[in-house]
Amino acid sequence: MEIIDLKPVNITPGVIRRLERLGLVRFFRATARSLRVKEGGCVVDKVYSTASRFGTHKLICVGKNETQINLTTHPDNEDFVVINPDGYKFKPLYLVIGLDSPKNLARKAKLGSLSGRDVLALLVRYDDPKTCVFTMLKNTPHCEVTLPGPGKAPVFFVMEPNNFEMASVILPGYRFRMRK
Repeated sequence: MEIIDLKPVNITPGVIRRLERLGLVRFFRATARSLRVKEGGCVVDKVYSTASRFGTHKLICVGKNETQINLTTHPDNEDFVVINPDGYKFKPLYLVIGLDSPKNLARKAKLGSLSGRDVLALLVRYDDPKTCVFTMLKNTPHCEVTLPGPGKAPVFFVMEPNNFEMASVILPGYRFRMRK
């Protein structure tokens, strides 16, 4: 048996680009459409999805330029990857999370007792290994928004089931506003 000695090399953007050109890997990179989203809009580009015979999973690139906070839920988990490998200067990205079930938040809204203690607004940090990759658990009320005004809309990645549904959390008599 012949032994082939391998000398490891450091992974670099150049190495990744070479592997991409060879058709072996795909780097997480903002899509052209996600970088052109207009204020008030949201672009979701599917980067890929798995064949159904292997399970249902897809990677999407989200360009988010919405400023209105409208909480939604999904019936299954989704994984967030908040990286900026190309070093774009994005407007701030906020992740707004309801701290109770959709049913309880709606009940509080109906009773007039919903407050800021029921919702958390997080300023998301790109490329922070301690916080930039996480799973949003199923049925968690959440949304992503930015601030109004000029600038490139924030872009992030999500891995989720292939056939994913979204349900709005209706909170009559309430709306949220982001303060700087």
